[in-house]
Amino acid sequence: MTDSLKEYFTLMKERPELFTENENLMIETDIEKIKEYETQNNKKIGIVYKSPYNMLIVDLVRNLYGYCFTYERCVPAVKKGAIVSIPVYNSKFVLLKQFRHATRKFQYAFPRGFSEKSLTSEENLKKEIMEELGSEVISSVFLGNTVSNSGLSADSADVFYCEVTEPVLKKGYEAITDIEFLSADEIKQWISQNKIDDGFTTSALCMYFCSDKIH
Repeated sequence: MTDSLKEYFTLMKERPELFTENENLMIETDIEKIKEYETQNNKKIGIVYKSPYNMLIVDLVRNLYGYCFTYERCVPAVKKGAIVSIPVYNSKFVLLKQFRHATRKFQYAFPRGFSEKSLTSEENLKKEIMEELGSEVISSVFLGNTVSNSGLSADSADVFYCEVTEPVLKKGYEAITDIEFLSADEIKQWISQNKIDDGFTTSALCMYFCSDKIH
């Protein structure tokens, strides 16, 4: 058995929630069938890449019609703790202008962060706000969680509304180039103009505007 498959079956035992059964799309767990599929189709199945933040997994799945195929998904290396913040200072939303390598373009977005083994979501929120805004969290409200791209990623992030102390531009840190302060009307206008297209940010804003925990 390859190392990627050994890690894969270990992951099944450690994090069974990633391998829940569903007849619409079943995950093949028979090692011999997996190895046979790999050989016949020149495919690699299992954990094909791993970092402290993410794992790229290739599953062998079977649909309702009995057709088998591989399906890639990105899974967080740590089960829980990823966050998206909705920072507010002086009654205005705080967004970062940041160059994103994945899209190779600038985006306006709220500060967010991967989960880390040693931190709770609340602790991660404070860490990210300090690292990216140079601010402290005065108060926070948990609004729920969101998934950025359920077709590829299993990364669910906890969403927090938070009031913060005065932000400081940390130009160059994680490719940040500017900070924007927007009112509720302004941020809605930016979304309608497609100036804000980050999925985590737009979904977090939707949760904020629909929440009865703040308004």
